[in-house]
Amino acid sequence: MGMGLFAELVELTEAGLDGELRALELERRRLVARQAMVIAVGEARQVHAADGHRSMAAYLRATCNWSPGEVAQMRKSGRLFDAVPAVAEALSVGVIGVAQAAEIGRVHANRRIGHLTSAIAPVLLEQAEHLAFAEFKISVDRFIMLADLDGAFDDMAASVEHRTALVTEVGGGLYVEASGGDPLVAAGMVGVFARFVQAEFRRDVEARRAEFGDGADEHPLPRTAAQRSFDALQTIFETADRAVNGGVVASGSFDSVVNIVCDEAAVDDVLSGAGLTLPNGRQLDVDDFGSISTDAIVDEFDNDPAALLGRRCETADGTPIHPTLLLRALLTGHVRRVVVDSAGVVTDLGRRQRLFTGSAREAAKLLTRTCTHPGCGVRSTFAEV
Repeated sequence: MGMGLFAELVELTEAGLDGELRALELERRRLVARQAMVIAVGEARQVHAADGHRSMAAYLRATCNWSPGEVAQMRKSGRLFDAVPAVAEALSVGVIGVAQAAEIGRVHANRRIGHLTSAIAPVLLEQAEHLAFAEFKISVDRFIMLADLDGAFDDMAASVEHRTALVTEVGGGLYVEASGGDPLVAAGMVGVFARFVQAEFRRDVEARRAEFGDGADEHPLPRTAAQRSFDALQTIFETADRAVNGGVVASGSFDSVVNIVCDEAAVDDVLSGAGLTLPNGRQLDVDDFGSISTDAIVDEFDNDPAALLGRRCETADGTPIHPTLLLRALLTGHVRRVVVDSAGVVTDLGRRQRLFTGSAREAAKLLTRTCTHPGCGVRSTFAEV
């Protein structure tokens, strides 16, 4: 049976396979939407009790033999569809995908901002239909960050508090693991690692050209990408050790350029909230100093639900950052700030310079996070302008 079906598919033309894949995807979306809605109705009617189960989760694990992760996701989707039927409808008719519906479910599952889902759903559905998934996820991240600043700050504080790293030997080889910190620390360390990896790549290209001359492109590089990554990490450790022991830098310090992309409204908000300035030029007294007003953000959302989705305060790869980190960057100047206007045009490129020149080239790369060819995920850092 299975082999017969496989043989049937092999006989299809390229156009036939494409059509089959598209049809199956539409059917998958319809079935997932209906299945989640069945679960929502079943949970409301306590259908699990009739079968002797103590909870809906136990009933689904027994009936469908699902993993705990599948159970949690389907129940979350069911609750979302019950609260916002438009999302279920969009998924059922194939306008959005299963992953996009799950992203909207993240907003609804957030206890602090879940009540906003119905209001923001039309805008999110529009973006889910037309944006690539990676871009849509960033848009949802932006909204969650701005609509739940307290929760975002708590998450960031927890990540910093529980930061950890391990470098040890296992089975005669190196084992490295690290997690935590804030987005700017992460971006800085990732940037350092990327530069060292790029240096290893250039070294391989030069070695290949020295060996094969004009025909170098016809031969593979001496090392794989994975091997170059390991060697780059080793070089980072060795370089740091020499620098510290030689007194070039103080122990525990490193210097890296991190780009923060934000709009003018975000800059106004963070400076106003810190009591440094106000958009109308009025100065605040010291006694009036306070945090960024969540009420103002909610008011903006009420007036224009799409407004928050156009706000930007993030690293160059799209990771949202809390306004307190933006304030630190603006005050200390240790990272380059890039301010964009409502049209996404770079209006202010900070003073910090990289080792190479060309601010216009840098600004162009900051307009997008990845290669603009559909389906290509190459980061703009490594793409041509």
